[in-house]
Amino acid sequence: MKNFFAAVLVIISFLFLMGMGGLGGNPPIDKIPEPKKNFSVVVIDRQGVKTSLSQFSHAGKVVITGKRGSADVAVPFEIVSQVQFQGQEGNKILLEISLREPKKVEIRVDKLSKFYGQAVFGTFQIEAKDLQSINFHP
Repeated sequence: MKNFFAAVLVIISFLFLMGMGGLGGNPPIDKIPEPKKNFSVVVIDRQGVKTSLSQFSHAGKVVITGKRGSADVAVPFEIVSQVQFQGQEGNKILLEISLREPKKVEIRVDKLSKFYGQAVFGTFQIEAKDLQSINFHP
């Protein structure tokens, strides 16, 4: 009888753990998060390839989130005109964000954080470490 319950427990545990396989990881390439507001941008990757995008987001949100010193910050897309991706610092990328008013702010984002958009040819996903710049349309 003990062996029967042990076998049932192992089978239930196996099924439960198999169901967790889709957790975490990367979203399907043909699906992107739908942001609350539609922003159009032109991104240039580290290979110099330019891509025009709509439905642009950072991790599904219409803000760039990161660190400024020890503080957590969120810079809304509405006030951003351009983002330059600077050097890598460990697992962070330094960003120089040009605001619509003549000011700049530097923040650090996780190099693996994702930016998403919709191109004329399909969906678009790219990690921060692979970007050179983002130009927001007015």
